Amino acid sequence: MRRFARTLCLASFGAAIAGTAVSAETPPPPAVWDLRPLYATDAAWDTERQAIEAELPGLAALKGGLGDGAGLEAGLDRIWALKKRLSRLDTYASLLADVDTRIEANQIRQQKADDLRNKLEETIAFVKPEVIGLGRPKVEAFLAERPGLAKDRYELQSILREADHTLGQEAEKLLAAAQTPLEQPASIYRLLANADIPWPTIEVGGKKIVLDQEGYVSHRDDRDPKIRRRVFATFWPVFKTYERTFGATFAANARGTVFAARARKYPDAMAAALARDNVPAEVYRTLIAEAHRGLPTLHRYLALGKKLLGLKDYRYSDVYVPFAEPPRRYSLAEAERLTLEAVAPLGEDYAGDLANGFQGAWMHAVAQRGKRSGAYMNGSAYEVHPYVLMSYSGKYDSVSTLAHEFGHAMHSVLANRTQPYETADYSIFVAEIPSTTNEMLLADHVIAHSKTKAERIYALSQALELLRGTFFRQAMFAEFEAETHAAIERGEALTGADLSRIYLGLLRRYMGEAEGVMKIDPLYGVEWAYIPHFYSDFYVYQYATSISAAAYFAEGLEKGDADLRRRYFDMLKAGGSDDPYLIVKRAGPDLASPEPYRALVKRMDRLLDRLAAAMAEKG
Repeated sequence: MRRFARTLCLASFGAAIAGTAVSAETPPPPAVWDLRPLYATDAAWDTERQAIEAELPGLAALKGGLGDGAGLEAGLDRIWALKKRLSRLDTYASLLADVDTRIEANQIRQQKADDLRNKLEETIAFVKPEVIGLGRPKVEAFLAERPGLAKDRYELQSILREADHTLGQEAEKLLAAAQTPLEQPASIYRLLANADIPWPTIEVGGKKIVLDQEGYVSHRDDRDPKIRRRVFATFWPVFKTYERTFGATFAANARGTVFAARARKYPDAMAAALARDNVPAEVYRTLIAEAHRGLPTLHRYLALGKKLLGLKDYRYSDVYVPFAEPPRRYSLAEAERLTLEAVAPLGEDYAGDLANGFQGAWMHAVAQRGKRSGAYMNGSAYEVHPYVLMSYSGKYDSVSTLAHEFGHAMHSVLANRTQPYETADYSIFVAEIPSTTNEMLLADHVIAHSKTKAERIYALSQALELLRGTFFRQAMFAEFEAETHAAIERGEALTGADLSRIYLGLLRRYMGEAEGVMKIDPLYGVEWAYIPHFYSDFYVYQYATSISAAAYFAEGLEKGDADLRRRYFDMLKAGGSDDPYLIVKRAGPDLASPEPYRALVKRMDRLLDRLAAAMAEKG
């Protein structure tokens, strides 16, 4: 059964301009979140944890009692009710653990929540085999006879669909119990990457900077190429030093994924991952094929970047620097006003909900040591608002990240408001569409309001960087995952050095080394160790599919297409009430076909044409 922590993240790119969508009298937004709507105190959390654990024997007693309509409905209601409480419990624990990974008490609390979640899954492992044992005709008859089962329709139909990959009750219980050890590689990675590595310091502008992950992100786009190169030359050898250890955690995680796929009789790990949401394998294959087809456009973008930056040698350390000087930094309040202005095509109701989120202490935006890197939204606490974690820097990419994560948050608001708990949880396959739509609306807003040549070049380059970072880069990540898991499935050894070799080959292909676009130093092959998303197997491809869908929606929304906007909100409100591929397809784009990806590449070509024209302008 589904629905646990919904955590959605992306380190994104974007741009912004000044705006006044919110009154100047609006108080400054809070920079840290308020977790009291979840639990008033840590003690209250622990009391609830013990209460939930005390109810597990009662769920175990349901075994064998799902054979009639009344027993099935009552049993599922009890299970979902406890899952809802546990989702809230897990949300509180994970948010505190991520704010400062160095605090042992928070890590212990997270481990307790993880253990309890796995105990619950182990306890209810009998549900799928019992439902499958009933058979489709009997389950459909129960659904017809008992209106109270309507909220369970999609879950029950999904269980029946997965019948060939569901084991007997004892085997299901064993696999559920195995989740705790199988999750340890990801836990070890997070602690090593965020808390335990001794990071070096460098001097930038007369100040000593700790070059941890946040320090790297803050300084990798410095306007001075010498500083950028020094940042890269200092930061990446740290990951190279730990290449063997990170290789062990990656391989252990991937082997666990392959083990679970084989145990459930899937042909491979990718098939098992896609089956969770019934996503056609053609989506994954088509994405990678179309990314390869679009590489000349990516190489054209990189070549223009080299020209704009006036560089003799275009290096990987130059890839993050904006093509024009950013006008200034933006306060958090300004970033929120900009986001509200950019999403105006989504309507006043959407903007009102978003403004409430900004003022409601939903976000932890303060950069601090030990904080988990990157950004995410957690919307798992069904009866409480979503929460956003990021480290706001005042740069344009932080503005875009804010728009992205609150796109997730509004998705949760709409789904939780419309759907019962059982079907409110949406797939990542849909989730990344509203977040990247927000980013695209923001980027287009910048372009539309640019007043000078420099502003126009900056705005266009940021819109293009969004496409590079979210389509081509994530497609490359998806290809890396496919190759590495296939290697394990062939029985090959996979060390840190092997992973770096595979990644370096892909990086050189995507960045156009053979075409003379960019020379890639072998050191950067270790970049795979920097990507936490690889511990959520076959997750990243959905960023690339989603930005392709987002381009479709953003274009229609900006044209004022009322029917498209209705379909867009229907998609968000649908939550997890159907297969996500079908939810998206009903709203418009078919992500198993080449058309959405080719349309995105054409959009990139149009933006490149405009960038070239802006470069040719006088002044």
